[in-house]
Amino acid sequence: MPVKLTSKKQWNHTMTTEQTPNKKGSHLTPEMRAKGTAALAKWRKERSNAIKKGGKTLEKWNVKEAAKKASRKITPLMAIKAFCVDCVGGSIQEVTKCTNQKCNLYTNRPYQS
Repeated sequence: MPVKLTSKKQWNHTMTTEQTPNKKGSHLTPEMRAKGTAALAKWRKERSNAIKKGGKTLEKWNVKEAAKKASRKITPLMAIKAFCVDCVGGSIQEVTKCTNQKCNLYTNRPYQS
C-alpha cells in the first residue's frame, strides 16, 4: 500500500512502506527494522543499567563495548577509502578530483563521478 511521506527527512513522493529508505539510503524490510530497533533498545537498557550501577560494572561494560568496536572487521573497501581520503588531505571532494594515475589504487578509488 503506497504511503505519502512528507517529513523533511523523507522523500516527498509516494513509496511503499517496504521501500522507505533509512538514513544511508538503503531499503530495509519491516522485519529488519524491527530487529534493529529491538537490538538498539537492548543496548540502551544495558548502558543505562551500567551507568546507574557505576564503578566496576560501568568499567566492565566500557571494556566490553571497546572490545566489540575493536573486533569489527575492516573491509578492503574501507581501507581504500581511508587511504584515499588521507592521501588527498581529508576531503572526499578531493578524492573525486584525484589525477595521480600512477597510484595503484587509482582505478579502484572511491567516490568516482
